[in-house]
Amino acid sequence: MRQYRLAFAALAATMLLGGAAAPALASPPAASQATATAATTAADIPNVVDVTAANYQQVMQWSHTKPVVLDFTASWCYWCKKQDPYLRQYNTADNGAWVLAKVDVDRNPDLARRYGVRGIPALLNIQNGTEAGSRHVGFDGPASLRTWLNNL
Repeated sequence: MRQYRLAFAALAATMLLGGAAAPALASPPAASQATATAATTAADIPNVVDVTAANYQQVMQWSHTKPVVLDFTASWCYWCKKQDPYLRQYNTADNGAWVLAKVDVDRNPDLARRYGVRGIPALLNIQNGTEAGSRHVGFDGPASLRTWLNNL
């Protein structure tokens, strides 16, 4: 009898709230909380991140929400240093519509090998966990960089 009262109360609550309570009643609180924690929104994703072997998979997950620009770079690379302020400026101007994911090739040679990066700076457009579109290798000025970023 108690089960029927609980079911009726759940049904009444669902009808009063226009169906909004149904998912909460259908699953235990722990499961719905875990699902909410696992779901990533664009607001939860940082605009700029340093990529390492430890966080690489998480960065690939973010690419399912918004484009990730893998920026293969090194501290000793002259053209990488010239390009970096423009990348950051454009990321800010685009209100974080894409993630600038910096990959230091000296600290992460396996990632550079995985993507076949042979020259830096190299920018790769990652969407839905895979490389999408063309690469931008080298730095030949802010105009061509902006054009490439506009096509993400």
